[in-house]
Amino acid sequence: MQIRNFTADDYTEAYTLWEKTPGMNLGSLNNTYSGIKSVIDHNPALCFAAINDDGAIIGTILGGTDGRKGYLYHTAIADGYRGQHIGSTLIHKVLDELKAQGIEKIGLFTTNENVKGREFWEHLGFKQRTDITYLDIDLDLI
Repeated sequence: MQIRNFTADDYTEAYTLWEKTPGMNLGSLNNTYSGIKSVIDHNPALCFAAINDDGAIIGTILGGTDGRKGYLYHTAIADGYRGQHIGSTLIHKVLDELKAQGIEKIGLFTTNENVKGREFWEHLGFKQRTDITYLDIDLDLI
């Protein structure tokens, strides 16, 4: 397995992986090619892909930052590769880069129904915040 930077050229193959990954909730944001390319363009050093020996994408993670806080998006591992620490390797790549950029706090979102995903993140030390409620609005609705 190899870890390399995720590029816009990876979009189609990665999207197929995301569609197969429970809890991805792809309809909640702009996950089109241009939407994902925007994330990569703004955070090129924070987006990674795990590649198997055949050159296929078996894992992804997109990191981002607003300059104060880091965020993790689209963390996905192909079904046959889960449990091999590929996800935690990708996560630590992003965390190390965020630390190098001076970021001290990391956040992520998971759906309420994604129990396995939440258990995974909690296993890595992430804690659910009970002091906030997340709200959003689609700008094309206003």
